[in-house]
Amino acid sequence: MIHVMVTCNQIGGQPVSMANLRAIRGVADKYGLPFFLDAARYAENAFFIKLREPGYADKSIKEIAREMFSYADGCTMSAKKDGLVNIGGFLALNDEEKYRQAQQLLVLMEGFVTYGGMAGRDLEALARGLKEALEEPYMANRVRQVHYLGNQLLAAGVPVVIPIGGHCVMLDMKRFFPHIPQDNYPSETLLQNCMWTRDTSRRLRATGLWRCG
Repeated sequence: MIHVMVTCNQIGGQPVSMANLRAIRGVADKYGLPFFLDAARYAENAFFIKLREPGYADKSIKEIAREMFSYADGCTMSAKKDGLVNIGGFLALNDEEKYRQAQQLLVLMEGFVTYGGMAGRDLEALARGLKEALEEPYMANRVRQVHYLGNQLLAAGVPVVIPIGGHCVMLDMKRFFPHIPQDNYPSETLLQNCMWTRDTSRRLRATGLWRCG
């Protein structure tokens, strides 16, 4: 199975190009592998394709997202991201047999297929959020906020991973804590000793060795 995260959290919200998605589809077909997207940031990925990839500047984010999904056999989604809601998610499949199998597990683990354990108001909010996340002014404004923070940190001399991604700013911990070996968890050391989260309401997260196992 091939599972591709769009955009990728591990590299700071960098996008997967349409050319790469197309190539992955070819590999999946060649070896008979199912190809799924982790679509939590699907609209953000589509936005970056529009900005960076030749041939997509004049396409809407919705058109780009549709092409992205056309290469996959399905997707998983944490709706708290580009679903713009505070709860929920879904599994999407284009295979009827696999859908029926998943349906049976859903009843055992979450609830009936009509709601999947989510309240009606959350389902409506998700239906709206999936569309609103595709609005270019919204996505452009959100990404600009992230880049503003990253550029402010760069101006202050903080070692930031370049290019800055779409939903987070990554610090280069090898330069931030050069005296701490990587197997002593420099990222986690920062989290344990940093009060920036309390003072600024920004969330910090480590993506070092501890998280990756």
